[in-house]
Amino acid sequence: MLFDLHPKEDRKELFGRDKEIDFSISQLLSKNWLIIGGQREIGKTSLMKVIINEMKKNYGFKGIYVNLRGVRNLNSLLKTILSEINSSKPSFKISVKVNFVIGSAGIELKRGAKVVNSLIELFNSIEEDVVIGFDEVQEISQASKQFLEVLGNVFASNPKVRFIFSGSYIGVTKALSNPSSSSPLHGRPPVLLNLKPFDEDTSRNFLKKGMEEVNVHFDKDDEVVKKLDGVVGWLTLFGNFYAIRKIDFDSSMAYTIEEGKKIMIDEFKHFLEGKNNKKIYTTIMNVLKVVNTWKDIKRGVEIKLGNVDDKELSLALESLINNNFIEKKKEGVYEIVDPILREIDYDKI
Repeated sequence: MLFDLHPKEDRKELFGRDKEIDFSISQLLSKNWLIIGGQREIGKTSLMKVIINEMKKNYGFKGIYVNLRGVRNLNSLLKTILSEINSSKPSFKISVKVNFVIGSAGIELKRGAKVVNSLIELFNSIEEDVVIGFDEVQEISQASKQFLEVLGNVFASNPKVRFIFSGSYIGVTKALSNPSSSSPLHGRPPVLLNLKPFDEDTSRNFLKKGMEEVNVHFDKDDEVVKKLDGVVGWLTLFGNFYAIRKIDFDSSMAYTIEEGKKIMIDEFKHFLEGKNNKKIYTTIMNVLKVVNTWKDIKRGVEIKLGNVDDKELSLALESLINNNFIEKKKEGVYEIVDPILREIDYDKI
């Protein structure tokens, strides 16, 4: 059902992404790794899960999906991967010998084993064709150097393992897709697939098909698309309120915006964690709702905060771009990318 709020897992459930699915599978079969990038609520998780299941169903691969939300270091990463491997059905052949023991509960880490060596051994001991999806890969950015070292070793040592990465943080995807000369992945970058919002026709067709699935007549698709753009997460949320929960149009739109705001406020708070000057980020977002040039943004920020150093402002804008909250449309021109983000009062965050 298109208006089901859970991530899609079957190709039949994923609307408007056939080209992306076929492209991704062709890259994985060619032994390239894959990065799925794009703004939040654009369908990265659904695409990843569908690709993994297509590889399992049609090409004989084993596969696991690993959500890295809240995973900030390699130790947590290793524990999360082991949990997913041990719960995967059917399990796949792994010939670990040094840093692990295999017991009734599955693969367990030996006491005192070093995490980097253990991760390398784990991936390199996989004996079958496997695709591993790492969702929200930006979460591991604090340990990105060691993470890249592990990945570089696996790429060179075990061609049976294919990775899919997804994330909203452009900085991490750049480190993966365009590795520097000192990176362990230099010369072997994953393929980058940037998911874009639906265009107007695809958005209207998505709403039409979703309504038809539940036998609901609907003729206000233009109004919905104008308000929510082509962000599939918000279109799905609206469809769920209107067609599944049978809530009237105006209330469904209001609920969609309010629930969307809650989701994006949580995302923005998560982004602000560890930031020294949170006010400059919240102020920029509020200012961007009314102006879009660097000069006007600075003027608006300084009205609120007083004098702001040019470099500090530019770094803050770059960070917001790297985290897919805003886009740089052209030199000196910026824009909030998501319609729900434009509805938030950032002074209250």
